[in-house]
This record gives sequence, structure tokens and C-alpha cells, in this order.
Amino acid sequence: MTTRVEPPQLAILLADNERLRALAASVIHDFNNFAAAIGGYSELVLQRLASDDEHVRAGVRLLVGDGTRLTVNRHSAAAIVELPPGEFEQMLVNLVVTAREAVGAGGIIGIVADTVQVDEAGRRAAGLPAAGDYVRLAVSDTGRRTSETAGSRVFPGGYGLATVHDIVTRNGGAVSVTSGPGAGSTFEVYLPRLDNAVLERPLMPDVDLHHGSETVLVVENEEPVREMIVDVLSLHGYTALAAGDGEEALRVAATHRGALDLIIVDVVMPGISGEALAQRLTAGRPGTRVLYISGYTDDLIRQHGFTLASGHFLQKPFSVDDLARKVREVLRGRVA
Repeated sequence: MTTRVEPPQLAILLADNERLRALAASVIHDFNNFAAAIGGYSELVLQRLASDDEHVRAGVRLLVGDGTRLTVNRHSAAAIVELPPGEFEQMLVNLVVTAREAVGAGGIIGIVADTVQVDEAGRRAAGLPAAGDYVRLAVSDTGRRTSETAGSRVFPGGYGLATVHDIVTRNGGAVSVTSGPGAGSTFEVYLPRLDNAVLERPLMPDVDLHHGSETVLVVENEEPVREMIVDVLSLHGYTALAAGDGEEALRVAATHRGALDLIIVDVVMPGISGEALAQRLTAGRPGTRVLYISGYTDDLIRQHGFTLASGHFLQKPFSVDDLARKVREVLRGRVA
């Protein structure tokens, strides 16, 4: 059976299809920005073992939203755990999303990290494979769900929580949950604490190769992504300047006294496009190099007139090491 589509109907279908494509592009772009911020900050937490909890707070702010209060605390000295790449951020995202769904607007989500020594009784209570030293990550919420509701969502009741359980148990840890009527819930993740001496590889591979002392201007309209990039650059020895859009970037560059060695700029931004901004900033600065970044896929950024031939490019989301390595490549004049 064949259905004939009349021209007016066809026009409506095509218009709907274009709207869906635009929506999908927007979702992909926003997700890649979110993933870049969360992934980057999560790596910084693990790699730097930072004493400044803002690295966690800024990274999860995208998830929590403005209507929910977020607290982040660390109650002990820095400690090391070892997880496969990407799994820490995946675990943290799922725990925070679960808490956000429980509290809604006006609630409180708390993240606490500390180290604990678990004895045999504690091992049995937490379901750990062995007693010993552990790093504990607790994510709590003030949600109003009852203990029965919380229990129904625990493993394997929800995909996100089941993923957390799988990651933690595969890495020698355990997850526990406490909840009470009207009291919210607390999910506690226990992961084996490692001694520095037993690490088989450095926490930050080839870190010296990715260090530099140049000045870099970061132009990115998504604040968490911009701040994460600035943190990564500062960690690797660079002087980092920041701007939220093209106009601000022009002002920052005009008032900066000294060399401007590299511009990291988002391809698609409100106002001046990344490529147009780069052309204006590099005019009269022949030694300034440019690294373009974007959360859009290749075909979508081409619609904005940008091609990979336009210059060095790094697709979001990227890891801390990817960013540090690409920055050094561009500054050394290597082919992207």
C-alpha cells in the first residue's frame, strides 16, 4: 500500500523534520558541553586531588540547576583511588542526577569525600570484599521520597544507580544507601584507597611534555567549560585569560600587555563567530595561534562556514590530557 503525500503535507513534514534536526543538534551540543565540564572537572579532582572543592562544585552545577543548593566538602587529606578513564565522572553524574530528581527545586544536594578505615564489622555492613582503607564519596539529598521508594530505585531498580553499582563493584568497592521518610537519602560509595608507592603509572602521564609558560586566551560562552579549560591551563603552567563572548575577548585582548600566544575559541557563539573573532584577534599578531573547539558535530559546524581546514580543532567533550596535548601541539606548530 502506497500513501501519497500532497505538496502541502510534504512541506509540513519537511518543516517538522528540520525542527527535529535542529532540536537534536541543540541537545548534542548541550550534552557535549556538559560532558566536557563534568569530565574535565572530574579528572582534575582525581589528578590534582585539589584542596579547593570549587573544582567539584562548578562541574556539577550544570546538573543541579540554579534552584537547588549544592554543598561540597572534603573531610580528610587527599587520597588516591584508581578507576578506568571516564568511570569516575560517569559514577558522579549518575549519583547527582539521582539526587536532583529526588529534591526538585529548593532542595539541597551534598557531596562529601573522606577516607575511612573499615574494620570487619564495617566490611560486613557495607558489603565490602575486605576490611582496610577506603575512600568514601557520599552524595545526599533532602528529597521527600520514603525509604520504600528509595529502596525500589536501588540496584538494579534504576539504570543510573545500576551503572554506579557496576563501576564500584568492578573496582573492589561497594555502594550503600540510607533513607528515611521525609529525610532524603544518602548514597555512599566506598573505593579502595591506594598508596602512592603502589601506583604502576603516574597519575598524570607525560605531564612535563604538556607543560608550558605561554599566554592563552580562552573564549567560551559556557561558563563551566570555560573555567574548566582555564583550570587545566593553569595547572600546566600557562597564563590563562578568559572571555565569555567575542566582544569581551576583544576587550581582554586590547587591555592585555604582553604576548598572546594562543587563542582557544568555540566555533559557534552568540554574536561574533569563533572564526571571525580569531581573524580579528590575530590581525597584527602574526605569531598568535588558534585552537577551535565545539560541541557540535562536524556536519553541523560546517553549516556555520567552518571546516577542519580552517585550523586546529578539538571536539568536545575532551579529556584533560587531550586538551593539554593539543595545546602543546598547536603552540609547537604541529599539524592538527
